[in-house]
Amino acid sequence: MYLGITSSALVFGIALCAWMGISQRWIQLAGTPLFVCGGASAFLGFLAAILGAAGLFGKDRSRTTAIVGLVLGILGACMFLGFLRAISGG
Repeated sequence: MYLGITSSALVFGIALCAWMGISQRWIQLAGTPLFVCGGASAFLGFLAAILGAAGLFGKDRSRTTAIVGLVLGILGACMFLGFLRAISGG
């Protein structure tokens, strides 16, 4: 669950920075580091989704926490792809 929260928050924050960079025209200076950080955060979301799915099948695990981790992990990974598409103009 914590990985999912971290991933979603980081992807959202990095996307806001990228949008500000586009509007203020400094994205050429920081585009690559923002992409790398966003991709790493999306990978955290992917890991959170895998661990959340695995947590659904554990015996002594809270299913609610596993579902929340799974959903937040998928949200973080999908937000990265959505923001990337929106920022690139496609």
